[in-house]
Amino acid sequence: MNAIVVSFDRLPVGFLGCYGNGWIATPNFDRLAAESVLFHQHFAEDVSPGTECQAWWSGRYESRRRTSVSKDRSRQDSDGPSLPSLFMERGIAFRLLVETAREDDAADIALLPPEDTESVRGSDGLDVPPEETPFFRLVARAKRDLRLLRTSRSEPWLLWIKSRGVPEPWLAPRTFATQFLDVDGGTGPEDEVDDETAYEHEADEPEENRTEEGDDEGVVEMSAAEFDDLLRSMAQLPEGRTSRDALTGVQRGLMRKVFGGYVALLDAALGRLLDQIDQAAATSPTLVIVTAGRGMTVREPGVLLDDWERLADETVHTPLFVRPAGMNRGTRRQELVQTVDLFPTLAEWFGVDMAGASLDGKSLLPVIRGEERELRSRAWIADGQGFAGIRTGEFYLVTQPAGQTDRDQRRLFAKPEDVWETNDVAAQFPDLADKLASELERFFSDEKKTA
Repeated sequence: MNAIVVSFDRLPVGFLGCYGNGWIATPNFDRLAAESVLFHQHFAEDVSPGTECQAWWSGRYESRRRTSVSKDRSRQDSDGPSLPSLFMERGIAFRLLVETAREDDAADIALLPPEDTESVRGSDGLDVPPEETPFFRLVARAKRDLRLLRTSRSEPWLLWIKSRGVPEPWLAPRTFATQFLDVDGGTGPEDEVDDETAYEHEADEPEENRTEEGDDEGVVEMSAAEFDDLLRSMAQLPEGRTSRDALTGVQRGLMRKVFGGYVALLDAALGRLLDQIDQAAATSPTLVIVTAGRGMTVREPGVLLDDWERLADETVHTPLFVRPAGMNRGTRRQELVQTVDLFPTLAEWFGVDMAGASLDGKSLLPVIRGEERELRSRAWIADGQGFAGIRTGEFYLVTQPAGQTDRDQRRLFAKPEDVWETNDVAAQFPDLADKLASELERFFSDEKKTA
């Protein structure tokens, strides 16, 4: 019994074909979905930068724990079990590969012996060969480790492959960065693009054959250098609200398409990894989990602007694929699940008894086997800065910290219809908003309360 976890720090569900995107080709994520249980309603519990592993490795709502302790409290101070430490105590070999390790990864790496961790680095940029990008290099290392694990006598084992996912800026090699630039926007309002204007890259055309400005209305002529500068400028959202509000529809569309190019890069590398995983799984029952800690806000937000934006659906809604051993036909589930559920799922898979452990998460395996229909009726989300959210099957309420000057302290959205949070319905459902706000306040003020 072995397991492989591929975790992305940042990867929005809205850019994956298997989650409904109609213009990005993600054949390998789609292939995984066709062989796995795909959870449509998987949410982060904390979207603070650098906290991706905390709930995964504690099975606890770390965002709630930080309301009563220092925000920088490390996992070593936690009063609960740590997944790596617990598994190693039970004789489960734990191997961690980290892509381009950052300062935030230090606490994760410190939980494992140095010989069981490795940081893999690479480079991003238009002129970088795809094989030299961080995730491609991470996959190459993971493939080697999988071959070694297959031939070793050390079982059971857990290989955790931790990727940044989509970085900022999201500038992939040129073949990926330009992959979707000739594709019209998707069907949603977030993908509306001015069809009367297009960018045409004419760098490979002889100068005498290039269209003169004004000869072809709607086409912008530019040199290779200008086109590259355009790609670089479209690889990151402006920081200031004024600059972001000044973006045109064409610019927003280009940003999403350049972003989509980086997702396509991740998909291509994932395909290589899946091929190797299939070989490893052929010799021993292997659980495969692919997920992300949080998404990213790439589109223009609806009602949740400025600080509220951190809890927009695009950030808190994340992908989750679970492929148990022997599964070859995909299913889709709508249960509310969260990052805290990963620990108990892996514990059950390896037969680790968690009786008496104060975990907030619940194993997903009974749901996958059809033994349970609902794990929770609420999902709880925070941003580390005082904003908090509660998600039910039909609504999503977001509140801001007490004392803020904004008169509107809460915002309520109908789900899943209002995908982009464009219509605040708190005034139409005041009793429901009061009830959910009270539940949210109680949850984050009582660290011992279970979900």
